[in-house]
Amino acid sequence: MLLALLTMEQETSNNLEDSNVKREMPEEEQREKVNLLPTNPEVRKRAIMEVKQCTEPEILEPCLINHNSDSKGDCDSVNKDKWMGKQKMEQVMGSSSDEEASGTPEKTPKRRKKRSESKDLVSQDKQKKMQQIHDVLSSTPLDLEALRKLAIEDGGLVKDELRRKAWPCLMMIEHMEVSPKPPLDIVKVHKDYQQVVLDVKRSLKRFPPGIDDDYRVVLMDQLTVLIIRVLMKHPDLHYYQGFHDVAITFLLVMGEDVGFELVEKLSITHLSEFMRPTMEKTTYYLTYIYPILHRANPELYQFLVKSGVGTVFCLPWLITWFAHTLSDYRNVVRLYDFFLASPYLMPMYIAAAIVLLKKEDIMAGECEMAMQHFILSQVPDSLPFEDILVEARKLYEKYLPDTLQEEVEEYLKKKEEEENMEKQLVRERKKKFEARKLPCRKLVNTIFNYIRLEPVRRQKLFKIVVFAATVYVARSLYSYYSTSAIDIS
Repeated sequence: MLLALLTMEQETSNNLEDSNVKREMPEEEQREKVNLLPTNPEVRKRAIMEVKQCTEPEILEPCLINHNSDSKGDCDSVNKDKWMGKQKMEQVMGSSSDEEASGTPEKTPKRRKKRSESKDLVSQDKQKKMQQIHDVLSSTPLDLEALRKLAIEDGGLVKDELRRKAWPCLMMIEHMEVSPKPPLDIVKVHKDYQQVVLDVKRSLKRFPPGIDDDYRVVLMDQLTVLIIRVLMKHPDLHYYQGFHDVAITFLLVMGEDVGFELVEKLSITHLSEFMRPTMEKTTYYLTYIYPILHRANPELYQFLVKSGVGTVFCLPWLITWFAHTLSDYRNVVRLYDFFLASPYLMPMYIAAAIVLLKKEDIMAGECEMAMQHFILSQVPDSLPFEDILVEARKLYEKYLPDTLQEEVEEYLKKKEEEENMEKQLVRERKKKFEARKLPCRKLVNTIFNYIRLEPVRRQKLFKIVVFAATVYVARSLYSYYSTSAIDIS
């Protein structure tokens, strides 16, 4: 028993190294431990002193213990180590009696490391990449290719502080001249103002969780004004639902004024084709997913074509850069790092990589449009996006957009022919329906040939006749059912 107490003291002393603060053990626990001690007076006295020294470390904020620590990971690691130290001490206290009864020697528990090697390596890699990004941004002249490479590689630009400096460079905005905001009364009379306000109100999930209500209202007002400013500066652009999802990302990262400059530049570069009067060019871009799938996985391609699911499922992926689909802010800004450093069509390669990743779920479902649309539309935040980005880059290198252009045009031509055939079928059905109504029309026209009335009076007379016929039929049915009920009773 004394050996068990000595082991507890050793384990507790290891835990106390993290805090150097002691708290007295409750009196009931002390009395229980004292009752288990040996009866020899000298040994008992020494053991009592040891039990009183077996105190549990007080949980303090690690940042108060070490004022030089500026890492949240360090704080979490220290707290975790303390909790594990307490758990180990309880396990030793509970198992010591079993070991004594079995006669097996007691093992001295090994001291637990404060931080795992994997966490240390991740933290070191993160710090190393942050330093690399800082060095590139500080270089003169700026090495744009090196910055793009860092934005594409694992982890992207790491944190928003670096994004505020890197995103304008990736969009090649050298000098930002902040234009004055228009008065609110001018903003409100814009033709798209009401639609923008409705979309902004529906985008509550895009704001950081736990944000103050008053501050969220301020951000929503800033977002509305930012979008209208872009549309006022470029009257030829047409607002589309989903543009607000892109704008809010830049607002949260860059702030109102700089965010406006970046969104305005993006609207005439990456997103310009989506802001046309028609969706013809957008449909053209969406079609790229099928030639990519055709070459990467012919079986999956044939299955999706047979289901008739089309390309609508990936429309929000393309026009909002996944901002409308994903809920985790970290995933959204990571993808924006990637898109700003990549060619314009890269979203379609990421879409193809996601579809390939979900192959098993797709093939397990019914080959039917509604079912496949549901399966493909689900893009959880738990997907391995870093692996998806790597796969998208491989697909882009293997199947360049220029090599897919002919197949895209053939696919669109085939879809157009199918739509024309459907329209022709609709017209034929309409003609057959009109042919069935023709005898009735001839009879009506014959009657009105004998009754000379103006077209307006004809319509009124026709309505009166129809109303009278309806009343006559209703009264006949009522009389019939009333008589039947009386006979039954």
